[in-house]
Amino acid sequence: MPIAATASAAAVIAIGAIAPAQAAPSIPGRIAAVAPTPGTTGKPTERELRKKLDALNTEAEKLTELYNKARVELGKAKNAVREATRQAAALTAQAAPAREQLSGFAASNYMTGGPDMMFASGNSTEGLASSAYLAQNRASVVNALQARIDQATKAQQDAQATNAAAQQAATQAEKARSAAKAKVDEVTKQLDKLTTTRVKDPKSGFTAVIKGSDLPAKMTRKALTKIGSPYVWAAAGPNSFDCSGLVVWAYAKVGKPGLPHYTGDLYQLGSKVDKGDLRAGDLVYFGGSLHHMGIYVGGGRYLHAPQTGDVVKISKVSDRSDYAGANRIS
Repeated sequence: MPIAATASAAAVIAIGAIAPAQAAPSIPGRIAAVAPTPGTTGKPTERELRKKLDALNTEAEKLTELYNKARVELGKAKNAVREATRQAAALTAQAAPAREQLSGFAASNYMTGGPDMMFASGNSTEGLASSAYLAQNRASVVNALQARIDQATKAQQDAQATNAAAQQAATQAEKARSAAKAKVDEVTKQLDKLTTTRVKDPKSGFTAVIKGSDLPAKMTRKALTKIGSPYVWAAAGPNSFDCSGLVVWAYAKVGKPGLPHYTGDLYQLGSKVDKGDLRAGDLVYFGGSLHHMGIYVGGGRYLHAPQTGDVVKISKVSDRSDYAGANRIS
């Protein structure tokens, strides 16, 4: 079927485009034409992994759209099957009474043993018995309905064939999408291993786990270097901080200076994040007036400068009952 062939071919092309090239077979007795670059370890660098991940994500997005299209086509095909089935059933039901009457007339003629076709004179049909006339009329109705039933049945069969093709296309597109996503996940894991930072707070004993190298991750790593620094009201580094001052200082150090030193304004920046979707580097806020904030560091914990007499430290988000929201500034 055209739908299945198109989705299948696209899936094969897409997966093939992102598969690693096969190495040329070695020839015994010959020295390799290209020697390894001095200083390389054989492991991909962060830059190489990110380039590969970008390509995989692009292909995965294309396959996702092919899958979405296949699902839409499948939905249309299923609706067509339902409609064709309904029409065939309705026509069959409509013909049933006429069929029953026609069968009754035939049975009556058989039982009486005489023809119903009686004429007054010559070839005129004026003398046609009423039962024979009705039988003839019913037969015409049944024949007309049967033609429509046959047409509806054919349409139903065609719709079922289209539905089967659409189902196959959707299945193939889903397999291709899943394969692409698996490759994305694998490269992401490699990248996470390469860019994972763990920092333990000696005072609380909690550990922050930061993955990736986007701006929020870099900001968080920078802020973690200030664990143990004292809280000072309205301070924004480099040696002491209040809650929003720590965020402003850390962002400035990784290339985003000039953020407002005020929780209310910081909360209006970036994009809002649901509590269930928090990741390291997101900013978390507390209190109805957003009077306190910190930096989420994973595992239900956050880094913050708490209050006078305390120091920058890692605490549990669940220790507070006034969680107000979160955002991500990239």
